[in-house]
Amino acid sequence: MVRLRFEGHRSAAGPLTVGQRNIAKWLLDAPHAPAAVLAQSFDVPPGSTVDDVAECFQVLLCRHEGLRSTYRLGDPGSQHVLAAGSLPLLCSDAPDLAGRLRAAPFDLMAAPPVRFGVTVHNGSVVAAAVVVSHIVADFQALAILAAEFASLIRDPAARVLGAPVSQPLDRAALEQRPARARRMEQALRHWERALRVAPAHPYTGPRSTPSTGSGAYGISSPTAAAALAHIAARTGASRPSIVLAAFCALLSLRTGDTTCRFVTLSANRFESDLLRYVGTLAQATFLSIDAAAPTFDALVSRCFGATLQAGLHGTYDVYRQHEHSARLAAERGIAPAFEPVFNSVVMDAAPAAGALPDIASAPATETQWVDLPPTDVLLRFDLGSVEDSMVARLWTGDTGRVTPTEARALLLALERLIVAAAPADLPHPAVVAALALQPLDRPPGWLLVDHCWVDLAEIQALLDTALSPAPSRVFASADGESLVAYVAVVPGGPTTPEDAHRRCLSALPGRHAAMTPRHYVLCAHPPSDPTTLPAWQSAPLLSSGPGRPCSPAPTRALTQAATG
Repeated sequence: MVRLRFEGHRSAAGPLTVGQRNIAKWLLDAPHAPAAVLAQSFDVPPGSTVDDVAECFQVLLCRHEGLRSTYRLGDPGSQHVLAAGSLPLLCSDAPDLAGRLRAAPFDLMAAPPVRFGVTVHNGSVVAAAVVVSHIVADFQALAILAAEFASLIRDPAARVLGAPVSQPLDRAALEQRPARARRMEQALRHWERALRVAPAHPYTGPRSTPSTGSGAYGISSPTAAAALAHIAARTGASRPSIVLAAFCALLSLRTGDTTCRFVTLSANRFESDLLRYVGTLAQATFLSIDAAAPTFDALVSRCFGATLQAGLHGTYDVYRQHEHSARLAAERGIAPAFEPVFNSVVMDAAPAAGALPDIASAPATETQWVDLPPTDVLLRFDLGSVEDSMVARLWTGDTGRVTPTEARALLLALERLIVAAAPADLPHPAVVAALALQPLDRPPGWLLVDHCWVDLAEIQALLDTALSPAPSRVFASADGESLVAYVAVVPGGPTTPEDAHRRCLSALPGRHAAMTPRHYVLCAHPPSDPTTLPAWQSAPLLSSGPGRPCSPAPTRALTQAATG
């Protein structure tokens, strides 16, 4: 057994950073989520020995305290840096190195949740990898480790600690300062403003099939990667910003909404001392992008600015954000999924000078469908690489609403737009033509209410489930109110508008085309024809109101029957 020995300059304990608290809460809520554990492979030059690789890993352990810390989850939680110790190095001849490293769950309090491994063939290391809990590092931190390892493995003289780097304990202390506290308050206000006007699900359309599975289409497109290099050289923008612009153009065309508002992830590495920071910084934040730009390059510029703005508001107390979001969602009567709709793990440098790749000679595009664990997110785009190939996937938690066929069509439309924009900037009509898609076809019964597209039939299905055994009916409008639910009071059913609203909110998650009624009218008994509004309006009324505990509109108690 090879041991990786480390020694640092301190043994210390302190609170979790804001980013760690964000991940800690997520791990407590979803301990078995696919991204709870992250893996990073390392490039190993031919002829490298186990001792070479072990020495490089030991340097990384000594440099970065987060790799040799234990963690206690919860609110507030804590981290404890180990001054000295050792971790095992898994040496294997099996091909699935990351799979073996992931095999056993981490005990975050017992030992640093970090595992290193190598695959050895004929005495030489042919593969190396690390697996970490997400509380230790995010994707960009893993990219930093990969870059440092590449330098260490090729130059033994570089295997020293080097200049001091910012550590998670230092970050936690910095976040306690009043200026940082004010910045996090601003971030919460930004989140609240965005949530008040964002659609619950920014890609809501009619159901195509009864199935409700979860899965993703992946794409590997060398052609798109070559085209991105051309656009980046022309615009000076990062390639993820270009992909985001194409995604927003697609989203706007399909939904008919010129403003794209959705959750993304920010790695929050805007400060110079975080360039070599190995820790977890990623938090969800809202993007708001006006997609009605005159040209594609103008949209790219808008996406870069919006990403920067979102990142500046991407650090906040996740527990307070959760409380605020739950309150606002209850007021609006929505159940948004806060998984990112757009997520890039690419760390992109400035465009390199030199000859641009030939788009026409790029290898063929590959796509593949995979089933995934259930999720409430209706549509999500993940960008994994833009180097030799644009590697991305488009996934959904409702394959009956976004079918595999549609997911593949959306990915190929995105690729078409990027390739079309490579030779020169495109005016907006050319962007639409390159996408070659039609807007979502929403049949009668679909309504745009409070920035959300909803289906009246699906709201009725929500009521049938949530308010049972009470007979109920929802109407698009009545007496100047929108989305009005009439409910007959029966044993076991709701007895007040507040009770009805609570029940609807509880049954709402996962119903992508529904929201709760905005007004509830409780009647003494159902009418003889419960399908018509006049019949309900002639029934004896008991009370009515919005049902929202924070709503300024008071519940109206009606003491006499209304006449027809």
